[in-house]
Amino acid sequence: MQQPPPADPALAFPSAFRDAAARIALRLAPGEICPISSGYDVIVQGETVTIPRRVYYRTERLDSAIAAPGSEGMIALCLGTRHHDGFVRERCLLRLLGERQDWIVPFVVQLVGEYVAEIIARIEAALPQLDAGAYGRFLLENPRYLRTTESRVHSYYYVHADPRENAGTRIIAAFRRMRDAATKA
Repeated sequence: MQQPPPADPALAFPSAFRDAAARIALRLAPGEICPISSGYDVIVQGETVTIPRRVYYRTERLDSAIAAPGSEGMIALCLGTRHHDGFVRERCLLRLLGERQDWIVPFVVQLVGEYVAEIIARIEAALPQLDAGAYGRFLLENPRYLRTTESRVHSYYYVHADPRENAGTRIIAAFRRMRDAATKA
């Protein structure tokens, strides 16, 4: 059976950022095909983007790309949240949490459903700092994605903890409030 072509990391970003994302992708895997797991389709500001499930870039190349100025560094951080190493995901997330760009939101939301308690705790602690308008707009555009993320949170915590008393459930409740506020705006 033939393998599907690798996912294009530039498609994880709105069209205004795809050239920059393509440049970063070249820095992350110059002259080689880097495995990228298929992704999740979501809508960001009316455009469909595909957030990769996982990327397998060399950490030193990712660190170098993160140092790029402006949107290119932010794109590398977003891709870093999809890295196969959870410590790298957490490190990239911490740098993104204070950012106020709509196209960053799906990378943060995706982490809520991935069962890494330390990452979920970081997101919960940052809830007051998040751009509630950007998150609300994204969640309003992507109701199925919110339901899927919520299902992941509940399925994990029903097995491992009381779902009413965990950070993932509290984050989902906060996301719903952000979405509801965006509905009224």
